[in-house]
Amino acid sequence: MDSLKLKIPPLVLVVITLVMMKAISTLLPTSPTLANLPLLLPIVLVGIGGAVMVAGVFEFRRKKTTVNPMLKTASSALVSGGVYRFTRNPMYLGMLCILMAAALLWNSVYALLGCVFFVLYMNVFQISPEEDYLTELFPDSYPAYKARVRRWL
Repeated sequence: MDSLKLKIPPLVLVVITLVMMKAISTLLPTSPTLANLPLLLPIVLVGIGGAVMVAGVFEFRRKKTTVNPMLKTASSALVSGGVYRFTRNPMYLGMLCILMAAALLWNSVYALLGCVFFVLYMNVFQISPEEDYLTELFPDSYPAYKARVRRWL
Protein backbone atom coordinates (compact mmCIF):
# COMPACT_ATOMS: atom_id res chain seq x y z
CA MET A 1 0.00 0.00 0.00
CA ASP A 2 2.94 2.35 0.44
CA SER A 3 3.18 2.42 -3.35
CA LEU A 4 0.05 4.63 -3.40
CA LYS A 5 1.55 7.32 -1.17
CA LEU A 6 1.88 10.64 -2.99
CA LYS A 7 1.18 8.96 -6.36
CA ILE A 8 -2.16 10.47 -7.40
CA PRO A 9 -2.27 14.27 -7.55
CA PRO A 10 -5.14 15.57 -5.42
CA LEU A 11 -6.89 17.28 -8.34
CA VAL A 12 -6.80 14.01 -10.29
CA LEU A 13 -8.25 12.25 -7.25
CA VAL A 14 -11.07 14.80 -7.14
CA VAL A 15 -11.91 14.10 -10.79
CA ILE A 16 -11.80 10.33 -10.21
CA THR A 17 -14.02 10.74 -7.15
CA LEU A 18 -16.49 12.96 -9.04
CA VAL A 19 -16.77 10.37 -11.83
CA MET A 20 -17.32 7.63 -9.25
CA MET A 21 -19.90 9.75 -7.43
CA LYS A 22 -21.76 10.55 -10.66
CA ALA A 23 -21.88 6.86 -11.56
CA ILE A 24 -23.22 6.02 -8.10
CA SER A 25 -25.83 8.78 -8.30
CA THR A 26 -26.95 7.55 -11.72
CA LEU A 27 -27.16 3.87 -10.75
CA LEU A 28 -28.68 4.15 -7.27
CA PRO A 29 -31.89 5.84 -6.15
CA THR A 30 -31.90 9.53 -5.41
CA SER A 31 -32.83 10.92 -2.03
CA PRO A 32 -36.10 12.84 -1.72
CA THR A 33 -34.64 14.61 1.32
CA LEU A 34 -31.69 15.92 -0.66
CA ALA A 35 -33.97 16.77 -3.59
CA ASN A 36 -35.90 19.11 -1.28
CA LEU A 37 -32.82 21.04 -0.24
CA PRO A 38 -32.48 24.46 -1.85
CA LEU A 39 -30.17 24.68 -4.87
CA LEU A 40 -28.40 27.45 -3.02
CA LEU A 41 -26.77 24.94 -0.63
CA PRO A 42 -24.49 23.25 -3.23
CA ILE A 43 -23.74 26.65 -4.73
CA VAL A 44 -22.69 27.98 -1.32
CA LEU A 45 -20.55 24.86 -0.72
CA VAL A 46 -18.75 25.36 -4.04
CA GLY A 47 -18.21 29.03 -3.17
CA ILE A 48 -16.84 28.20 0.27
CA GLY A 49 -14.68 25.41 -1.13
CA GLY A 50 -13.30 27.63 -3.87
CA ALA A 51 -12.62 30.48 -1.45
CA VAL A 52 -10.83 28.21 1.02
CA MET A 53 -8.68 26.72 -1.76
CA VAL A 54 -7.78 30.16 -3.16
CA ALA A 55 -6.92 31.38 0.34
CA GLY A 56 -4.62 28.38 0.77
CA VAL A 57 -2.89 28.97 -2.56
CA PHE A 58 -2.56 32.69 -1.73
CA GLU A 59 -0.72 31.89 1.52
CA PHE A 60 1.63 29.49 -0.28
CA ARG A 61 2.40 32.13 -2.91
CA ARG A 62 2.89 34.76 -0.22
CA LYS A 63 5.51 32.52 1.45
CA LYS A 64 7.04 31.73 -1.99
CA THR A 65 6.76 27.97 -1.59
CA THR A 66 5.34 25.29 -3.86
CA VAL A 67 1.64 24.54 -4.09
CA ASN A 68 2.30 21.19 -5.76
CA PRO A 69 2.01 18.47 -3.08
CA MET A 70 3.82 16.02 -5.31
CA LEU A 71 7.04 18.11 -5.13
CA LYS A 72 8.02 17.57 -1.50
CA THR A 73 11.58 18.68 -2.04
CA ALA A 74 10.44 22.09 -3.26
CA SER A 75 8.92 23.07 0.10
CA SER A 76 10.80 26.09 1.37
CA ALA A 77 8.61 27.47 4.16
CA LEU A 78 6.10 26.33 6.74
CA VAL A 79 2.83 28.10 5.99
CA SER A 80 0.82 28.69 9.15
CA GLY A 81 -0.83 32.06 8.63
CA GLY A 82 -4.10 33.12 7.04
CA VAL A 83 -6.48 30.21 6.49
CA TYR A 84 -3.78 27.86 7.80
CA ARG A 85 -4.57 29.14 11.30
CA PHE A 86 -7.86 27.18 11.10
CA THR A 87 -7.00 24.11 9.02
CA ARG A 88 -3.74 22.47 8.03
CA ASN A 89 -5.20 21.45 4.67
CA PRO A 90 -7.41 24.21 3.27
CA MET A 91 -6.96 23.13 -0.35
CA TYR A 92 -8.07 19.59 0.45
CA LEU A 93 -10.91 20.93 2.59
CA GLY A 94 -12.05 23.06 -0.35
CA MET A 95 -11.97 20.02 -2.62
CA LEU A 96 -14.10 18.13 -0.10
CA CYS A 97 -16.66 20.96 -0.06
CA ILE A 98 -16.93 20.74 -3.85
CA LEU A 99 -17.40 16.96 -3.70
CA MET A 100 -20.13 17.38 -1.09
CA ALA A 101 -21.81 19.99 -3.29
CA ALA A 102 -21.83 17.52 -6.20
CA ALA A 103 -23.50 14.82 -4.08
CA LEU A 104 -26.15 17.31 -2.96
CA LEU A 105 -26.67 18.56 -6.50
CA TRP A 106 -27.16 14.98 -7.70
CA ASN A 107 -29.55 14.27 -4.77
CA SER A 108 -27.55 11.22 -3.81
CA VAL A 109 -26.85 10.12 -0.27
CA TYR A 110 -24.90 7.22 -1.78
CA ALA A 111 -22.64 9.63 -3.67
CA LEU A 112 -21.62 11.08 -0.30
CA LEU A 113 -19.64 7.84 0.09
CA GLY A 114 -17.27 9.38 -2.44
CA CYS A 115 -16.58 12.13 0.10
CA VAL A 116 -15.78 9.50 2.72
CA PHE A 117 -13.47 7.75 0.24
CA PHE A 118 -11.75 11.06 -0.55
CA VAL A 119 -11.10 11.89 3.13
CA LEU A 120 -9.85 8.39 3.94
CA TYR A 121 -7.59 8.25 0.88
CA MET A 122 -6.22 11.74 1.49
CA ASN A 123 -5.54 11.05 5.18
CA VAL A 124 -3.58 7.88 4.49
CA PHE A 125 -1.89 8.42 1.11
CA GLN A 126 -1.46 12.18 0.86
CA ILE A 127 -1.66 14.02 4.17
CA SER A 128 0.22 11.55 6.39
CA PRO A 129 3.25 11.43 4.04
CA GLU A 130 3.17 15.22 3.77
CA GLU A 131 3.09 15.51 7.56
CA ASP A 132 6.02 13.10 7.91
CA TYR A 133 8.01 15.17 5.43
CA LEU A 134 7.13 18.48 7.11
CA THR A 135 8.11 17.06 10.50
CA GLU A 136 11.53 16.17 9.08
CA LEU A 137 11.91 19.53 7.35
CA PHE A 138 10.65 21.67 10.26
CA PRO A 139 11.33 19.52 13.36
CA ASP A 140 10.62 22.28 15.86
CA SER A 141 7.87 24.36 14.30
CA TYR A 142 5.74 21.75 12.49
CA PRO A 143 4.92 19.53 15.50
CA ALA A 144 3.88 22.64 17.45
CA TYR A 145 1.75 23.82 14.52
CA LYS A 146 0.25 20.34 14.15
CA ALA A 147 -0.69 20.32 17.85
CA ARG A 148 -2.32 23.74 17.54
CA VAL A 149 -4.27 23.38 14.24
CA ARG A 150 -6.54 20.53 13.21
CA ARG A 151 -5.99 18.52 10.05
CA TRP A 152 -9.36 19.30 8.42
CA LEU A 153 -11.37 21.62 10.67
